[in-house]
Amino acid sequence: MKKDVTEASPMKAVLEELDNLEKVFRETLEKYAERLEADIAMVRGKVLQEQEKEKVPNLRLHELRDMLTLLHQAQTKVDKGRRKDLKKIDGIIGDLAMLSEKW
Repeated sequence: MKKDVTEASPMKAVLEELDNLEKVFRETLEKYAERLEADIAMVRGKVLQEQEKEKVPNLRLHELRDMLTLLHQAQTKVDKGRRKDLKKIDGIIGDLAMLSEKW
């Protein structure tokens, strides 16, 4: 009889779902990191293209200064591993991409 009680327990199902949640979390985190890294690479590529030009327009120089200001504001506490730091980094990358998309 005890075996039926144990099988009726949701413990095994919860453990399986926790394993699944951990797997989904890791996969999502990897995709998120890949997307942000691709955005950083895109912005870096555009800045490198501008660097190769002999004369950079004044508006572009202003946008580059704005980018630098954004990058300096990226004060995070890596050791704490906080979601708010990831959101801040995501926001900065989004702003950098927006500034460079019209180049």
